Amino acid sequence: MDTLLDIQGLSAGYGPAPVLRDVDCAVRAGELWVVLGPNGTGKSTLLKSVLGAMPWTRGRIHLLARERGEWEARALARNVAWVPQGFEPAEGFSGLELVLMGRSPHLGLWGLTSASDEAVAREVLEELGVAYLAERSCEAMSGGERRMLLLARALVQQPKLLLLDEPTAFLDVAHQVGALERVRARVDAGLGAVAVLHDVNLAAAFATHVLLLRDGHVLARGPAPEVLQRERLEALYGVPMEMASAPSGARLFAPRTRWTAEGR
Repeated sequence: MDTLLDIQGLSAGYGPAPVLRDVDCAVRAGELWVVLGPNGTGKSTLLKSVLGAMPWTRGRIHLLARERGEWEARALARNVAWVPQGFEPAEGFSGLELVLMGRSPHLGLWGLTSASDEAVAREVLEELGVAYLAERSCEAMSGGERRMLLLARALVQQPKLLLLDEPTAFLDVAHQVGALERVRARVDAGLGAVAVLHDVNLAAAFATHVLLLRDGHVLARGPAPEVLQRERLEALYGVPMEMASAPSGARLFAPRTRWTAEGR
């Protein structure tokens, strides 16, 4: 499998004290890496460093076998798509217009979208179950609906590598599962993806590989079944954890509290 992202000895962060320290990770086509860790441990910093939005103080980043600094912005956008954690201003745009922004790296000199571009955008909206948002104004959407449009915008870029910073924030359970199902389906078809999540059970359900970050260091990395173990999650979050197996074979994790211990 092709290595899409290769991070070696990365240290990065704000000011003199790095948030990340000596992080190594390699993402290949057909892999969905989920990054887990406490707040403030450098998960978003990792993705921003890959994008070039965060300078790093030490280490190397290769994207599609080329040094990160060799990529011109437009060429990078044809290969790497980004779903940000926060919302960008989208007033005055319809859902379809917002999603079509993802076609920008592929447009010609005049930057005009074609019927083919619109067809791709509508197909992705249908795939994500939000085709009804195509004509709706972004001002009239919920946070969850706008989150789904940001994912749709990234998918219409037709990237080789997809970076997602908390893509399930603001989504109900059905849309969390639906969004990650579509990402995983594309990963199984050859896409590479890295997603920052806070839900360990979603990571267990969808990730092929997991990276655990604590205090800016890699606590563990590798195939999801090997990394997602009770002892490692207790070390990651500093709370006692319970692990159970569902009849389907899925592993489920939950914090152990006084109330769960008492059977309430």
